[in-house]
Amino acid sequence: MTPEAQDLIHLRLTQANESLSEARLLIGQKMRRGATDRVYFSMFYCACALLASKEFGPSRDGDVAAKFQREFVKTGLIPQEFGERFKHATQLHHDADFGAKPPPDCDRLKELMADAESFLTTTKLFLGKQ
Repeated sequence: MTPEAQDLIHLRLTQANESLSEARLLIGQKMRRGATDRVYFSMFYCACALLASKEFGPSRDGDVAAKFQREFVKTGLIPQEFGERFKHATQLHHDADFGAKPPPDCDRLKELMADAESFLTTTKLFLGKQ
């Protein structure tokens, strides 16, 4: 793996950790839309870190989701449940930002945050960064 890919992985894992910390704070303040975004971005950055391990560079949101599904979920490198969790978080993010649906309640957001934490742990284990 190139030094550039390693640097990008490190950056994406840092962003995923920071997004989870921000989500915790926002949930505590009952700022549900912002918390939904931060949970989504935590998973997004995990997917980006995994893609960087295959030397895929930065991409638009839709490209990341499709490449993550193709390269990691469909091949069985990452369990299907994480693909489903990422899809669900993506849908909630889009609904809260662009749709006519309110963000999930704080209890549901805490569950989603646990999903994101699990995704981050799995990502780190896969990348040998634990």
